[in-house]
Formats: sequence, C-alpha cells, structure tokens
Amino acid sequence: MQLIRQRPPAPLDTHIEWFWWSRRDQTENAGEHMLPSGAAQLVLALHEAPIVCRPNAASLAPVVWSRGIVHGPQWGYYRTGPKAPGIVAGVSFRPGMAGAMLGAAMAELTDRHVPIGELWGGRGEELRERLLTAMGPAAVFGVLEREFAARLDDARPLHPAIARALEPHPSAWSHARVSHIQRETGYSPRHFAALFRAAVGLTPKHYYRVRRFTAVLKRLATGEGRDLARVAAAAGYSDQSHLTREFREFAGITPTQYRPRDAASMLHHRMRGPCDAAGR
Repeated sequence: MQLIRQRPPAPLDTHIEWFWWSRRDQTENAGEHMLPSGAAQLVLALHEAPIVCRPNAASLAPVVWSRGIVHGPQWGYYRTGPKAPGIVAGVSFRPGMAGAMLGAAMAELTDRHVPIGELWGGRGEELRERLLTAMGPAAVFGVLEREFAARLDDARPLHPAIARALEPHPSAWSHARVSHIQRETGYSPRHFAALFRAAVGLTPKHYYRVRRFTAVLKRLATGEGRDLARVAAAAGYSDQSHLTREFREFAGITPTQYRPRDAASMLHHRMRGPCDAAGR
C-alpha cells in the first residue's frame, strides 16, 4: 500500500490537517481497528468496490458504502472489513472544523459514518468525478484544495473560547487546562461544554482523554514507548493500569497488542488474520 499526505497551504491549513491519497494494489483481507482522534475524515473511494465498517463492537450490522463517506469524530474505535484494490483519497479535518467545511452540524456527524451524498447530494458526486479525472496524487490534492478553498468564505468561525481550548499545547490533553479556560471565559461549565460539543462533537473531558490517548499512540507507533509505566506517567495517567483501561476503551485492545500499520498510520491497528465482510 502506498500513502501520500500533503498539508494544505494557508489559510486552508487552519481547517484541514492533511489531504491524503492511497493506493492498494491487491485485496487486503485483514481488518483494522480505526482508533479515535477527536476529528473527522472525508473519504472518497476512486473505485467502485464496496467498503465495509462496523461502527462499534456492539453493532449488529455493518455499514457498507462506496464512493464517499464522512467518518465523524468517534467516541471510540470502529472496525473495518477487507479492502479492495484501488485508489482512495481523503481529507483529515482539524478538530472542530469539519462541520464548517462540510456545511453540516456536528450532531449529524458525531460517532456516525455518513455517505457524502446524504450531506452534499449531487455535489459530492461532482467532486468525486473531478477526482477520477485527476492524474496522480498532486492533481488530486489540487482538486481538493480548490474545492475546500472555495468553502472558506462561508465557513463559520469557531467561538473564540473553543478556538483557544483547541490550540496546540504541550499538555493539550489536560482537562484541567480546559477547566481553566472555561473559568476565564466567564461561562458556566454547562454552557462551555455545550459550545465545545457543538463545535467538536465530543465533550471537553472526552476529547482530552482522546488527545491523551493519541499522544501515547504516537510514542508507541514510533517505537519510543517500550516502558509502558514511563509512557503512562508522561502522558498524565495515574499508572500503567489506568493507561491499559483507557486503551481497551479506545482501541479494543491492550497497549502490548497494538500493531499500527506504520508510524505514519498510528490510528490503524491491524487485526490478526483475515476478517469477513461484516468487519469481524
């Protein structure tokens, strides 16, 4: 599998973290746990084969889609089934920015997998048709850049308090920091949480738990996290057992079972052996 990512130019980079393009030359039978990041993804399949995901461990039926889908901010992991050969392109939005870029309320996206036609109607198919005629990753990124740059003028700005809460910070996963910002705004905890969830799709507490979890994933995926007790302490967990409990909730596995596709794909945990079309 080949994966290429490109960060969009300013000012689009304030809304979108990456454009990405991937090509798979043969069927991949092993499924994956797709781990939460606190943000949303737009995925456009430039082939006709169906793609399968199971929204969560308790799901009785899989979601089967083709052409395009939005994976909203997730409360936990979801599972994918086998993947067909072909090219897939996508957009990784920054936390809190997907709703504005997609023209949708976050309530429509959170913890859901929404076909692009349901959000955009024929406009989604038009975008996909333009991508199908693009020759190579650079051309695909150019189509996506023009599409979303045209949306910037109509994009709703983040509330200043929420924008500040989402700024990069060495302790960005600290719920105490969000509480401090909430107190500075003068809003009540309930009103601040409502503003945050409306923009991000998750509650402040859950979002920063996810961010703390992804900080651990980054260390594990790059091989820096062999001492789990030290990793847990550095990330702000009370102990290694606390980290393991959070890992089971967000990934469905323990830290020692975690097998990312590669260091650049830390949100993809590869399951052992083949999986069926239902994503089991």
